[in-house]
Amino acid sequence: MNRLLIILISFISLSAAMSMAQRRVTPVNNEATATQPRNDFRNDTARINAQRRASLVETVDADGRTILIDTITGKEWVDTTAIKEKKPEFTYPLLHEVTLGLNIWDLAMRLLGQDYGIAEVWGELSLHNRFKPILEIGLGSANYTPEDGNYTYKSKLSPYFRIGMNYNFMFKSSPEYSFYGGVRYGLSPSFSYEVTDIVPSSDYWGESEPYNLPSQTATIGYFEIALGLKVQIYKAFSLGWSVKYHSILHETSNTYGEPWYIPGYGSRNSSISASFSLMYTIPLKKNVIPIVPDIDTEDVIIDETIEIDTSEHSNDSTSTQQ
Repeated sequence: MNRLLIILISFISLSAAMSMAQRRVTPVNNEATATQPRNDFRNDTARINAQRRASLVETVDADGRTILIDTITGKEWVDTTAIKEKKPEFTYPLLHEVTLGLNIWDLAMRLLGQDYGIAEVWGELSLHNRFKPILEIGLGSANYTPEDGNYTYKSKLSPYFRIGMNYNFMFKSSPEYSFYGGVRYGLSPSFSYEVTDIVPSSDYWGESEPYNLPSQTATIGYFEIALGLKVQIYKAFSLGWSVKYHSILHETSNTYGEPWYIPGYGSRNSSISASFSLMYTIPLKKNVIPIVPDIDTEDVIIDETIEIDTSEHSNDSTSTQQ
């Protein structure tokens, strides 16, 4: 009798254990479970967006941007999950454009009576419309006689170079306009100069004959800090103004004194110069990266209504249903 009771209890315990094991079954994802609410908010939002995208129509706006239009409301629909993935780091591409310029300031000032300078050309590469390395090359000469006429300073036509970088403070705005600051290193290599017709002061020497100093050669390096503005005037043509502060870094020593004029620098006695340039811009990429707003909300329908012709889309839907 005891054996029969023990066997019965064991059988009941085994049956209960098998019943509990059958209840621990992992649920299977199917069409029914796909329509049930989910705890993962992000996955749920993505699923709803994907379903909604299937019922929208694509079109292209005036800027060549593909947008999704709700055919019922006629408004643009923004997929916030896609926006977060496509948010750009910069507004414009790395190799954005090249600008060539002709600085006519010294040439214009020379025609108006300035005693030095000729002209210069320069080229600038735009990186993201923000950083702009620049190279400037020019020619300069001088022929200066002071008002008292006691000497004449002459410097032959000589080249000069400047290299540097501009930073566009308006890098998120249209590249047609820019306000920038920059730095330069300038070099005036091996230019020659001479001082002739020197007339000593009669108060000390009495009457004496004029004399000349031998021709000398100098090499001078200097740095500049620039602040400038660029404005488009017609299509690819622009005008630009800048003001520069400069100071000499190094120069060769000379027996008969320092040069009064330095090609590319100007008068040694002045630390301020200016430029006025005519520019021509060559784009390197036609399409720029659009500015995408940072939207953290769920599905958003922008309040701007875009008129589109949805008749064709509606006819296609009707034909499908039939």
